[in-house]
Amino acid sequence: MVPFEVLIIDEAAQLKECESTIPLQLLGTRHAILIGNERQLPAMVKSQVSAKANFGRSLFERLALLGHKKHLLNVQHRMHLLISSFPNKQFYNNEIFDGQNVKERSYSQCFLQGKMYGSYSFINVPYEKETVDNKHSSKNKIEAFVVSEIVAKLYEVMFL
Repeated sequence: MVPFEVLIIDEAAQLKECESTIPLQLLGTRHAILIGNERQLPAMVKSQVSAKANFGRSLFERLALLGHKKHLLNVQHRMHLLISSFPNKQFYNNEIFDGQNVKERSYSQCFLQGKMYGSYSFINVPYEKETVDNKHSSKNKIEAFVVSEIVAKLYEVMFL
C-alpha cells in the first residue's frame, strides 16, 4: 500500500480519542486533519467509570482544549433561516451565517396547506397514550398514526 502523507478524519468530534489512534498509526502519515464539531454529537461511552475518566473525549476535543487552532466553518447552506436561528443563538453565539441559497425565496417550500406546516412544525397530539413493552421500548400509536397521515399527505402532494 502506498503510504498516506495526509490523514483526514471526518466527524472527528464523534470519534473517541482511543479510536483516533488507529488511523494515526499508518506508516508515512505526516499530517492529520480533523474535521468535526464538538458542539454537535460528542464521542460517547456508556460506562460511567469510563466517562468519569474522560474516555469519551475525542482527540478533536483534547486538541481544542490544549489550544490548538481550529477553524469554524461559519456559513451554513442546508437549514431554513427559521430553523438555523435556534442552534446559531444557543450553541454558536450567532457566529454562523446563512448561505445565500437558503435566503432565496425558492428555498422556502411549503408542501402542505395550512399555517401549521411551515419550515418546521410543533404538532400537539392530544389524547396520547404511550405504552412500554417488556424490552423498555416506548410507543405511542396515536402519534404514529398522526405521523403516518402527514407522510401520506406529503407523498400525495409530491409524487401523485
